[in-house]
Amino acid sequence: MRIRRLARMGWLTRLARRLWMSNNRLRRRTDRVEAWITAGLIVAFLVGAPLSFIAAGRWAQQGVVRELHAQQTWRQVAATVLETAPPQPQFEFGLPWSPAVLVLAHWMGPDGRDRIGQIPVKAGTWAGRTVRVWVDRLGRPTGPPLPGSVLSERVVSARALAPVGLAALLFVVAWLVRRLMDRRRLALWEADWALTGPRWSRRRRQ
Repeated sequence: MRIRRLARMGWLTRLARRLWMSNNRLRRRTDRVEAWITAGLIVAFLVGAPLSFIAAGRWAQQGVVRELHAQQTWRQVAATVLETAPPQPQFEFGLPWSPAVLVLAHWMGPDGRDRIGQIPVKAGTWAGRTVRVWVDRLGRPTGPPLPGSVLSERVVSARALAPVGLAALLFVVAWLVRRLMDRRRLALWEADWALTGPRWSRRRRQ
């Protein structure tokens, strides 16, 4: 008989009972408040997850468009190394630490102005050697342009991480609410025991 009644109950009713939203008199107000907040957080995730997916994708896509537009102005120029790069350090097993180090160099930007700054070169590069360096339209070092596949991965990663970040945030909120409600319930239980305890002890002595 009970199975039939449960079968007739809608899934929302079953979910409400699981969230402590039934009319059980043993449940305190804090239980109901926590239940409604939990339900609100669930709704917030169900609504916010697709919205954050779309918003993060658009934000990342706009960043990719700006990056591609900026990369179109980048140029490779000749730079003269002004100091010898330190030798490549080794691990104890003989593996290299880094393929490039930063050294001071001089180059002329696309605007015709002389530039002096640090650029990445291979370890051990001698002073006076000419290397090619990528710079923007103002002559600032940029590094090589990123391929389209890498920029596309940024959009995919942003879309995937947005719902995960939202879920983590809501989980933290739910945890804080639970801690707050537990403290409140403990305070109420202590207050009730302060009233009931002495009377219960007297009855036991009788």
